[in-house]
Amino acid sequence: MRCGQYAVQQVMVGLYRVGIVGLRKACAAVAAAGHSDREKIVDALLEELESENYITENVREAYRIALWREYLRATDRDFSEFFSHFEVTVRGGHGEDRNRLIELCRSVLADFELQPDIELEPAEDDGPNPQLVIGDEVIASGLPSRRVLKAIIRRRISDW
Repeated sequence: MRCGQYAVQQVMVGLYRVGIVGLRKACAAVAAAGHSDREKIVDALLEELESENYITENVREAYRIALWREYLRATDRDFSEFFSHFEVTVRGGHGEDRNRLIELCRSVLADFELQPDIELEPAEDDGPNPQLVIGDEVIASGLPSRRVLKAIIRRRISDW
């Protein structure tokens, strides 16, 4: 076999970046088979990939979603509905600033193929509002630029 047949492609499986061996080849083979049902497509992808990739039972459902997303990507279809979900909190009173921070957060996380699950909380007394919180850490206060927020989020999730 040639080296290209063992290519590892990095994908998001849940909130973890995972390398999958042979994903492009498997997507091409399944697309050529002409399946149209989502479950059959994902089953066929799993069958193609399981011999070269270790997929444990406890992450199987996350893999199914990731494989469907990657199949849609490989066949040039919209896959944004299948971004991994990511919990964030936005603190602040009702208003335009909070709404702009929410939209900015959605936009930046989409660049990382993440879909925010947003919890709203009242404004905090200390510090500028609105605030974007990931985990227990306020990562942005006020309205940062898109470039700044993207850099902050990249640093925050780079531990993955």
